Amino acid sequence: MKEKNVKTQNVSAPTDIKDNFAQNLIRYRKALNLTQAELAEKLNYSDKAVSKWERAESLPDIYTIKQIADFFGINVDTIISEPKKDRFKPNYNLGKKRTIICLASAAIVWLVAIAFFAFIHIIFPSIEQTWLSFIYAIPVTAIVLLVFTSVWGKSLGNLIILSILIWSIILAVYLTLIYVLPAPSDILWEIFLIGIPAEGVIVFWTLYTKYK
Repeated sequence: MKEKNVKTQNVSAPTDIKDNFAQNLIRYRKALNLTQAELAEKLNYSDKAVSKWERAESLPDIYTIKQIADFFGINVDTIISEPKKDRFKPNYNLGKKRTIICLASAAIVWLVAIAFFAFIHIIFPSIEQTWLSFIYAIPVTAIVLLVFTSVWGKSLGNLIILSILIWSIILAVYLTLIYVLPAPSDILWEIFLIGIPAEGVIVFWTLYTKYK
């Protein structure tokens, strides 16, 4: 789990902002019934970093503050301002909104693939490989989803999507070489061996960035 000491240390930050952030963080975390470790997991930080924030020993960088505010469904000004006495209502719809955004983005990719397939099939009916547009849509969808999971700090999501991206690219290249060139399939199957070390690198890098 990353602690990111360089970013969280901010000795020049006003003490009142640190205290306000610490009190608000504790309040919002408890409102969601999360432990420091659970919150740290969701933010892709270490529980030590969260503990320092809640003790007002350090203040995260503005990007992380924005990430935390978004997680609780509030704005940055609210989380660094003097704590209010009104009851905090957790934004339980945030996860649903993010899911809808991902699904909508993926749907757009597949709508484009369907439109391309239909257009080529109608205009150039002699082309038999138009179905490859659906194969190409897989890595494109993975790239779109990877952008969102990277922004939202979902390390496990990144691992899964990167794996899909690698293998779908290899599959797309394999099928393109067979049906478009064409090339002998009894030799090209070896291209899938490239995915093995690539998968290993992805897993290693994910674990390294998570627990360094």
